[in-house]
Amino acid sequence: MSLFRRSRPVEDRALTRASVPGAMLPYAAGSGQPIAPDAALRIADAYACIRALSDTAASLPLVAYARTAQGGRERFDGRLADLLERPSPGATTANLVGTIVAHLNLFGNAYLGKYRDARGTVTQVAPLHPAAVTVKLDAGQPRYTRMGAEGVSEHGPEDILHIRGLSVDGLVGLSPIAQARQALGLSQALATHADAFARNSGRPGGILAIKEAAEAAEALDFKQKFAEGFAGENSGRVMVLSGEGIAYQQLALSMSDAEFVGQRQLSTAEIARVFRVPPWMIGAPSGDSLTYSNVEGQAQAFVTFSLAPWLTLIEQAITADADLSPRGVFAEFLLDGLLRADTATRAAVYTAALDPATGWMTRAEVRARENLPPEPGQTPNLGGTPA
Repeated sequence: MSLFRRSRPVEDRALTRASVPGAMLPYAAGSGQPIAPDAALRIADAYACIRALSDTAASLPLVAYARTAQGGRERFDGRLADLLERPSPGATTANLVGTIVAHLNLFGNAYLGKYRDARGTVTQVAPLHPAAVTVKLDAGQPRYTRMGAEGVSEHGPEDILHIRGLSVDGLVGLSPIAQARQALGLSQALATHADAFARNSGRPGGILAIKEAAEAAEALDFKQKFAEGFAGENSGRVMVLSGEGIAYQQLALSMSDAEFVGQRQLSTAEIARVFRVPPWMIGAPSGDSLTYSNVEGQAQAFVTFSLAPWLTLIEQAITADADLSPRGVFAEFLLDGLLRADTATRAAVYTAALDPATGWMTRAEVRARENLPPEPGQTPNLGGTPA
C-alpha cells in the first residue's frame, strides 16, 4: 500500500531560520518569535483550552450522507463512510477528529495524507504533522513539501487534504499560538515566577545597604556576587552577611500586594479569549453567577461560536475533496448530543411535532431520535432527518 500516489522526491535541503516552519522555532521572551506548540501545551491554560475543543469535537459522530433525488438526504454507506469509521489501522473517528482540531488550534493548519492501494483507491487517511509540511503555489495549484523519515518529497491535492484555519493569504492558516505569543509568554512567565517563589519558601527580597564608603571596583564586585547568589530564580535564599557597615533589610511584600493572583486570573481569561473558550470551561472564574439555565445557554454558545467554526472547516474540506466524497456525498457532524434539551423541553417539542394538523414528525422518527427501538411491526422512516 502506498501513502501517496504521485509523490516525487526533491533535493535534500538544509533548514535555515528563514526556511524552517515558524511552528518549529522556539520561543524566547521578548524575541518576537512564535512559541513552539509543544511549549504551548505545557502552559496549563492553553492546554485546557485546546483539550476542551479537541475532546468535545472528538466526542461528536461524523457521518457521511448522500443527497436524494427528492432533495433530502440519507445515510451513505460507501467508501467515505468506511474511511470516517476506520480512518487507519489503530485509529478511530475520535482520534482523527481530535488530532485535526488540536493541529488547527496549535498550527492553524491540519493535513491528512491519503493512503492508496495498488489500484489508486484511497483506503486510509491519517494526520500528517503540520511542522513537517510547507505549502506554496505552483501554476495556481497548491504544492506541499513534506519532510519525513523517508526524505523530502513534494505532493499535490491528490495526495494531501489541507484544512486551514483563519488565513490572510488563502493558502496557509495563521497559528493561534504564534499570533498570541505575548499572552502565552506572559502566562508562562507568571507560572515560572510562581514556581520560583514557592520553591524559595515565598520569602520576598529586601534592600542591601553598604553604609561605609567602599572602592568602586569592590562595590561592583560585591553587587555582582549578590545578584548571582540571590537574584532571579535564586531570590528568597537565606542570606548571611559578614563585614562592617553592611546591613540587609527585608521587605514585607506579599503576593496579594503585588496583585499576582489577579494577574494570573487576567492571563487565564486572555488565553481563554484567544481560543474562544468560556473561562468556566477551564476552571477559571468568569465573574458571573452560574445557574442551571445560564450554564445551558453558555454551553450552547460554546458549541455555536467556539466549536462549530472548526467543525465546519472539517466538514467542508472533506466534502470538497473528490477523492473522498463523490458528487452528492457530504460529511456532517451530529450536534444533537451537545444541543440536546432537557426531558421536559424535548417532550413539549415532540408533542408539537406529532400534532396531526401541524406536526412534521412521525412516532417512528421520534423514537429513533430518542434511541428507542421501533414499535412492534413498524420500521423507522427517517427520510431527511438524522438519527
